[in-house]
Amino acid sequence: MRTTTNKNFNSRQIWLTKVLSREISPSTGEFLALSTMKSFCALAVSDRFKRISLNSLKQAAKSSMLGSPGLSMWSEMLDMRAKAFALSTPTVIEATAPSLPSLTEQARIALLEAHIASMAYFDVLTFLERIDPQSSHSAEEIRALIALKVKTSKAKYHSFLTSDQMITSQNIKIIDGGKKNG
Repeated sequence: MRTTTNKNFNSRQIWLTKVLSREISPSTGEFLALSTMKSFCALAVSDRFKRISLNSLKQAAKSSMLGSPGLSMWSEMLDMRAKAFALSTPTVIEATAPSLPSLTEQARIALLEAHIASMAYFDVLTFLERIDPQSSHSAEEIRALIALKVKTSKAKYHSFLTSDQMITSQNIKIIDGGKKNG
């Protein structure tokens, strides 16, 4: 084996060590080359090392065991490359959804809202039943009474029956879900 192959292996090992210790900041292209061992072998860094075939790099790793029995320089090289590539990969921070109330609490809230909705309905129904079409009220007076009742009913029940506090632009999100392709 040529000494240039061994030098290339050692230079790559030193370069990876410096990347891992953050002494060197690789370019975007160099980080992309760390994605696979094949692309790492195709990487050439000026003044450090040139391209090398994967088999040549593997042979250089096997021949430079440094007298340590059981120590696999190839495995170490694979591990170092993977760790160096991981430095460029952004970490994903998963947002946790707010916890929902218990099922019992959700059922209680639903029943309460249903009760308030039925109270509002019966309140308006009772009012409309009390309007006597045979009375001496004119159509304008009846319209005014109905308009007043609608306003008072809104004032009484609107905040209970619509969850304005829950629907804001900050907590509404579009969720991409469902089956793909069909």
